Amino acid sequence: MPHRYHLLEKLAFSFVCLFAVTCSSYIAWESSPDLRDNFQVGKELFLKSGEYSYACATTVSDPCAQFPVE
Repeated sequence: MPHRYHLLEKLAFSFVCLFAVTCSSYIAWESSPDLRDNFQVGKELFLKSGEYSYACATTVSDPCAQFPVE
């Protein structure tokens, strides 16, 4: 098989896989309301984690002492 067809095959396969993942994600998103709620909770936790990491990385003294450890 010529090299250019091999690259074309890889590219086409990548697009098919990407399309399959996109379709599966959309079906899961539309069919499961719990997934939507969990996604929102995960987003909020991710943002809080980012704020905590930023606060701990920006100051020289012990900045993490201001956050309660649970």
